[in-house]
Amino acid sequence: MKNLIFVVFLLLFTQSAVARSMDERVSKIEASWVNTTEEKASEERENIFLALVNDISDVVIAFPEQAEPLIIKSTILLTMAKDASSFVALGLVNQAKALLDKAIQLNPEARQGSALVTMGVIYYKTPGWPIAFGDDKEAENYLLQALAVNPNGVSSNYYYATFLLDQGDKKQAANYLTKAVNAKLDPNNISFKIKQQQQQEAKLALASLS
Repeated sequence: MKNLIFVVFLLLFTQSAVARSMDERVSKIEASWVNTTEEKASEERENIFLALVNDISDVVIAFPEQAEPLIIKSTILLTMAKDASSFVALGLVNQAKALLDKAIQLNPEARQGSALVTMGVIYYKTPGWPIAFGDDKEAENYLLQALAVNPNGVSSNYYYATFLLDQGDKKQAANYLTKAVNAKLDPNNISFKIKQQQQQEAKLALASLS
């Protein structure tokens, strides 16, 4: 009996240590990504992103059943797409979509549903057939799933609001912009500055509807 208890304890301790190891690696890479996004597009910025993609790819391989590394890798690729030519950007977006698909299959609630938010955004921001896979119905489906996971989040509310604005639904958009503006932010979170920027953009969008 004592041996069984020891084995169970050892398993739980190992799982906890592994989770901490993954979180630490992901957090370090995410922090570097956040800092780099504040710089202007340049060859140096591109090289940093490429190095971060390699780093997070190692984490993906080390933790194949975890959604978080997949989400961070997709985020870096999408940021790189902003600096790239249209042809290269579409390839990066397709890579990110594949990663997000897998992350959602593994754990749709990871990182407060951020994979669902991002998937929704790329579905309505990406051109439709025959150029790419853009689809407003799919976009709304993912964004509503994200809201179900995180109904009071900045990103989930802000991006659904921007989708509604694109659809011409200003009244509904105002409701979600208000939620985004009133969402509580954690100053200790790595993505605090990004969430803060989204909240500021929500304020501006809401003011423009007045």
